[in-house]
Amino acid sequence: MPSWRNRRLLDIAVVLISIGYPFLVYFGLMRFSPFSVAVALVVFLALRLLLQRRRAGRKTEVGIYLFVLAALFLLLLVDEMLAIKAYPVMISLSFAAVFGYSLFHPPSIIEKIARLREPELDAHAVQYTRKVTIAWVIFFISNAAISSWTALYASVETWTVYNGFISYILIGLMFGGELFLRQFVKQKKVS
Repeated sequence: MPSWRNRRLLDIAVVLISIGYPFLVYFGLMRFSPFSVAVALVVFLALRLLLQRRRAGRKTEVGIYLFVLAALFLLLLVDEMLAIKAYPVMISLSFAAVFGYSLFHPPSIIEKIARLREPELDAHAVQYTRKVTIAWVIFFISNAAISSWTALYASVETWTVYNGFISYILIGLMFGGELFLRQFVKQKKVS
């Protein structure tokens, strides 16, 4: 099998593990100690960091993984379960930071994405993408706050359901709502 196929399969496996992380933790804790699950998380993040470092132009992602890895390693020294449950919080905060940073160092993340489909954006569209980026920052901070609450005060079951299911539904609703709103804004601009 060519190496690009191996890398692609590894990328897909990493994404699936990331998405299924809360459920892997839930079922992992049935069989292994919290320390073992936490060490597996650190190893997974180190592997993900190594995969990202091999790609050119992904400094932001490498920075995110370094931050998350360092924070979780420090939490592991204090509280194993909190280290395990903090991963979704750290990811949401990292996304909020990246989206927020792009507001002060344009173009914003959403503008970059929009320019992939429409390279020529007018001032109105750029302003709209900026507002959408702000909305995503607020969303990620809110998601991190709820994830923090589930990590600190809720049962592992509640933490798993929120971080492994409900948060993804909320992301989908946010994304779908923005797509709907964008069509409405475009139609209003044309009229």
